Amino acid sequence: MYVDEYKTMFEYEDHYWWYRALHELIEFFVQKEQKRGKRFLNILDAGCGTGKLLTILKKYGNTHGIDYSEDAIMYCKKRGLKNIKIGDLCHYQSNPSLYDIITHIDILCCVKKENEIRIIKEFHNALKPDGILILNLPAFHCLRRRHDIAVGSYRRYRRNRFIPKLIDIGFHIEIQSYRLPVLFIPILLKKYFETINKRKEIRSDFSPLPFFINWSLLQMFRIENKIIDKINIPFGTSLFIVARKR
Repeated sequence: MYVDEYKTMFEYEDHYWWYRALHELIEFFVQKEQKRGKRFLNILDAGCGTGKLLTILKKYGNTHGIDYSEDAIMYCKKRGLKNIKIGDLCHYQSNPSLYDIITHIDILCCVKKENEIRIIKEFHNALKPDGILILNLPAFHCLRRRHDIAVGSYRRYRRNRFIPKLIDIGFHIEIQSYRLPVLFIPILLKKYFETINKRKEIRSDFSPLPFFINWSLLQMFRIENKIIDKINIPFGTSLFIVARKR
């Protein structure tokens, strides 16, 4: 990820619709897990970025974060977070059966393909029996654009190609839904215009929005969050997965 993107993330995570909708969706499934009788959860955010998700989840138990970027760790410390360490997930090793929940949000796409399965296997090892892995991944290669380069993403995912990998490792899939389908065509058009404007700088899509637009998008995707728990949306710009260790 470009260094400037950590600053953008830190400044936007509190209010920007994309972060808030995703964090609320993750929190919903963490709450569901707690209601299953796990009152005090041990949670790892693997690839924690600037730490906003951890500030939300810390009320559910003991939270830990890991990220390879010193800039990310610096911002986590600005949030007052503890149990944060710097580390490369490609070499990550955990004690077995340590966590109730592992969140891994838009990071698997940022590691080389040859390390992908090893990382997922290590998550499976680190989870307690019946623990859950929560993943959010960029979807559909046709949407790859300058944003992906700016945030360090190598690839995008298709549900029918990725889910079998999780099953083979030993996960039971509880949620496997695409997200944000209404943005599919706008992003495809944006990519097209980027190919025309070849001089444009490489940066993420995050930019200031008028309050009403930001608020309206958040309300729209809050409704979508309620749907995801009941049906699998057939296409979208992200792929959201909840996988339970068997």
